[in-house]
Amino acid sequence: MHPSCLSTMRAGDMDGLHALLEEDRTRFYGMTVKGNSILHIAASLGHVWPITEACNNFEWDLLQHQNLKGDTILHCVARAGHDHILSLLIDHQEVRQMTKMQNRRGDSALHEAARGGDVKAVRQLLAVGENMASRVNGDGESPLYLAAVRGSVETVEMLLGCALVNYRGPRGQTALHAAVCRSYASKDDVDVIKEILHHCPDATELTDGDGNNFLHVAAKKRATKVVKLVLSNPLLRQNINETDHEGNTPLHLAAMDNNIDIIRLLLSDSRVDKNVINRKGLTPFDVVSSIDDSKFLLRKIRMIRRLHYTGSKLGPHRRDIVMGKDQQRPEEELKQYITLANNLAIVAVLIATVTFAAAFTLPGGYNSDDNNQGQGVAILAKKVAFKVFLISNTIAMASSISVTCLLIFSGTRDRDIRWCIVFVAMAYMWVALGGMLVEFSTGIYVVVVSQCRWLADFICGIAFCIPFIVCLSLRYIKLILNRIDDRLVRN
Repeated sequence: MHPSCLSTMRAGDMDGLHALLEEDRTRFYGMTVKGNSILHIAASLGHVWPITEACNNFEWDLLQHQNLKGDTILHCVARAGHDHILSLLIDHQEVRQMTKMQNRRGDSALHEAARGGDVKAVRQLLAVGENMASRVNGDGESPLYLAAVRGSVETVEMLLGCALVNYRGPRGQTALHAAVCRSYASKDDVDVIKEILHHCPDATELTDGDGNNFLHVAAKKRATKVVKLVLSNPLLRQNINETDHEGNTPLHLAAMDNNIDIIRLLLSDSRVDKNVINRKGLTPFDVVSSIDDSKFLLRKIRMIRRLHYTGSKLGPHRRDIVMGKDQQRPEEELKQYITLANNLAIVAVLIATVTFAAAFTLPGGYNSDDNNQGQGVAILAKKVAFKVFLISNTIAMASSISVTCLLIFSGTRDRDIRWCIVFVAMAYMWVALGGMLVEFSTGIYVVVVSQCRWLADFICGIAFCIPFIVCLSLRYIKLILNRIDDRLVRN
C-alpha cells in the first residue's frame, strides 16, 4: 500500500485520500504487509467513504478480500463495532454472502459481534441468516457462548431467540458455564444466567468435559449469587446433589476450595446431601478434615464445626486412613509429646526459680534492728496482702515443681499415660501462672498502698483484668464468628 494512502487513512483525511486516488487509481488496490486492503483499514477505523466508493464501483473482489488472518471487512467492522458501516455493507447481496466467511480462527462476523457484545451488529447479522448462530469457531466457541462470556444480556437474549442456536463452548463447556464464570468476575451478576434458563430450561443438564454442571462451576468460582439462585428455585433441585465424573457434588468442590461462604449456603438447605461419597471414598467432611494448610486453620475449624452440626460425617475410607495414621506414626507422635513436655518443663523451671528467689527477697525487706526481738522477721509480716503474697508464691512454686516432676515420665511409650501426664501438668502449670500473677499483684500492693492507694489498686486491677479480658475476648471472637456465619446464611 502506498505510504501516503496509509497515512491519510490513519489520520482520517478523506479529502487527502480522494486526491491521492485521483492521481493514481491503482493505489486503491494496495495491500499492507499483513494483507490488509484500504477497505480493511477503513472498516477498522470507521471511515465510510472508501467502502461507499468500493460498493458504488462494484469492487466485489476487493470487498471480499481476506487478509493474512482470514479477516474480511465484515470481521473488521463487527470487531470494531461500527454499526453504520455494517448496515451499509449488508444492503448489497454480494456482501451478504460474506457473512458466512470465517477467518483462520474460525470466527464469522457474528462471532466477532457477539464477542464484543455489540447488540446492533448481532441484530443486523442475524437478520441476514439465523443459521449462523449454530456455528462454532476453531476453538469450539459458539456466538452464544461468546456473548455469555462478555456478559451482554441483550445479545444473549437475541441469540436465544434463534431456532438453531448453539450453546457449546471450548472443552465441553456451555454458555451457562460461561455465564457462571462471568457472574464471578462481575460481582455475581446473574442476569445472563436467568436469561439462559428462561429460554432454555434444559441447559441445566449440560455438563463440561469433567462432568461439571453450572452449579459445580459456581461452587468452584465462589459465585454465591448463582448458588443462591439455584437453591431458591425448586425447578433446579436436581442440580444440588449432582456429581461430576469424579463423584464430587458442589459441596465437595466448595470444601476442596476452602470456601466457607459456599459451604454455609449449601449446608443451609436441607435438600443438600452432606454425606455423598465421591470416587475416592471421601465425604465433604473428609475433604475439609484433610486440609493441611496452616493458613486456613481457623477456617478449617469453622467449616468442620458447621459440617458436624448439619450431620456430615467422616466416610469409612477416611476413618480407616485416620486410624492407620495413628498406628503408623507412633515415633512422630512421641516426638511431639516430648517437644511439648520440654516446653512445659522450661516454663515450670523458670517459675520455680522466680518464686524461690521471691521467697527470700520479700517486699518491704527484713527487720534489722539489733535491739528488737523480731530481728530478721519480715517487716510487713502482719499485713494481709503480704500473707496472700506468701501463700500465692508457695502455691506457684509447689505447682511448678510438680509440673517438673510429672514431666519426667512424659517419655513413656504408653499413649494413655502420656495424655494423662501432659493434661495434669498443663493444669498445674495454669495454677502456677495464676499464683505468680497473684504474687506479683499483692507484692506490689503491699509496698505501695501506704504511700499511694490509688496506684496500688490500679496495678492490681490491671494484673487481674487483662487475663480476664483475654479470656472474654476469645469467647467474644467465637460468638462474632458464629453470628457472621448465621447472618451470611440468612442473606
